Parts: sequence; structure tokens; C-alpha cells
Amino acid sequence: MTARVVLVTGGNRGIGLAIAKHFKDLGDHVVITNRSGQAPSGFDVVSMDVTSTESVEKGFDEIESKFGPVEVLVANAGITRDGLVFV
Repeated sequence: MTARVVLVTGGNRGIGLAIAKHFKDLGDHVVITNRSGQAPSGFDVVSMDVTSTESVEKGFDEIESKFGPVEVLVANAGITRDGLVFV
């Protein structure tokens, strides 16, 4: 099987990071997004804010120019409008 280009939004921690690790273990080329903070080692990272169309388009352009088209997208990044976050 040829490695697929997999994009995991919000893949820098928690469930997103676990998903990214799983795809990497399957042999896929995994790119994760984050807005800030430290990127986990072993992954290619693209800065992307999923609340901004411009940021998403720029992120996809960067991924496609470096690695080819995204073949699998895991939309893990969460958005909350009320500011309430469960921890």
C-alpha cells in the first residue's frame, strides 16, 4: 500500500494526537495542524485556524505543495462559540 497523505486538524494533543499516531503506525504520511504551542515530534505540522477560511486555504495549499493532495481528512479541531470548554 502506498502511504496516503492524512491531515488531522487539532492533531497536536489528546484525541487528535492519538488518531495521528494511529495513521502513522499504518504507514501513512500524517500532517497535523495546530494554532499554537509545541508540535509533537515526528509529525509534519501546518499552522491552521479552522475558524478562518483564509487560514484553511493557505494550510491546504502548503500541504499540497509539500506532500501532495490530502487523501484523508480527520476534522478533529473543535470550535466553541460560548467559551465553555469541558476538561
